[in-house]
Amino acid sequence: MSEPSRGRRALQRLALFLGATLFALLLAEVAVRALDLGPKRWAHPWHLESEDKRVGLDVYPDDPRDAFPLDLRDAATRARFAERLPEVERRWERTPHAVPFRYSAELCRGPAIGDEGARPRLLVIGDSFTEGQGVTEEGTFAAQLEAQLGGAVEVLNCGRRGYDFPRLAEWFDEKLAELDPDWVLYAFTPNDPQQSEAFHERQAFLNDWILDRRRMFTEEHAPAPSFWESRFAGLIGDRLEAAEVAEETTRWYREMVGEPNAEGWEATRAHVAAMARRMEARGGRFAVAMWPLFVDLGEAYPFAEVHEVVAEAFEAEGATVWDSLPAFRGRSAPELWVHPADRHPNEVAHGVFAEVIAAGMEEAGWRAADGADDADRGEGE
Repeated sequence: MSEPSRGRRALQRLALFLGATLFALLLAEVAVRALDLGPKRWAHPWHLESEDKRVGLDVYPDDPRDAFPLDLRDAATRARFAERLPEVERRWERTPHAVPFRYSAELCRGPAIGDEGARPRLLVIGDSFTEGQGVTEEGTFAAQLEAQLGGAVEVLNCGRRGYDFPRLAEWFDEKLAELDPDWVLYAFTPNDPQQSEAFHERQAFLNDWILDRRRMFTEEHAPAPSFWESRFAGLIGDRLEAAEVAEETTRWYREMVGEPNAEGWEATRAHVAAMARRMEARGGRFAVAMWPLFVDLGEAYPFAEVHEVVAEAFEAEGATVWDSLPAFRGRSAPELWVHPADRHPNEVAHGVFAEVIAAGMEEAGWRAADGADDADRGEGE
C-alpha cells in the first residue's frame, strides 16, 4: 500500500473517532439539558433574630420533608413576627418556610427558666447542632432527652450557633453562674476546637460539610448559564470542584486536632479540663457527647480518627465522653439532614443523639435522685 493511501486511512480513522466523540458529547449535552442534571441551586437559608436575641426564625426556600411549621406566605403568620423581625419582609418571598425560635433571658432556647430546684438541672452547651438549627424546639435533643428521662431532669438547651472555643469556655462560665446546674453536658462537633491564627487563615474552602455554600445563591434568582454554554461541561466542572473542595475540607478537619493546629488544640484541651475540674469541685458531673458530621456514615466516614483523638484527649482531661458515631453508623446521611442545602442534624438525628446521652447517663449513674438540692448547688467553689 502506498504512503498516500495509508495517510488517507489514518485521516479517515481520526475523522471517524472525532465524529463519534463529538456525537457522544452532543448526546450527553442533550441528556443533561433534557433531564435537568445540572447542579441543584437553592436560595440561601437565613437565621433572623430580634435585636434583643429573644425571638428568631430559620427560613428556607422549600420544605422537602414537610418539617418546617411556619409558612411566611401567609400574611397573618408574617404579621406575628414583623415587628420583632423586620427582615422577614425582605426574606419571605424567597425563603418562606420557617422554624420559630424563642430564647430565655439567659439566651437559652426555650421558655423562661425558673428557679424550681425540685429536679436536677442539666445544662447543655454547644453550637448550632445543640441549639437545633432548622429544628423545632421540641425536636431538639435537649427536649427529646428530657422526655426520654421522664421529665425527672430539667434539661436546659443553652447551645448557641457559631460558638466555638474559646467562646464556648466563656459561655460555660456565664451559664454556670446564672443557672447553677447540677450537671453539664457539652455537645462537641468537629469544628469546635480553638484555631491558631495561622491555622485559621487556611480556612479557604467553600463547603464545611454542614452548609452547602457552593450551591446557594444570594442574588434574586439563581444564575443561569446562557443557551450556548455547555451544561455537560458545567456538570463535569462542578463534580471536579466538589471533589477538590471535599479533599481540602476533610484534611482541614483532621488537622484541626493535629500538629498543624497544635496551639489551638492544646488550648481546647485546657478549656475542657477546666470545665471538668469546675464541675468536680462543685460536686457535679461533666460529660462530652460527640456529634459526627453527616457526610458518609458508613465505613468510609472520613473523621473516625478525629473522634478517637478527641475522645482520648478529653477523657485524659477528666471528662466523661459519649461518642454517638456508633449509633449513626450505616444510616443514610441525607435522611438526617435538616435540608439538602443545610446538613445540620434534623429531629430524627437529634432523637438518636438523645438516646446516646440517656444511655450514657444511665451507665454513668447520673440519676435524678442523685442530683444536688437547690441549696447544695455551687458548694466547693
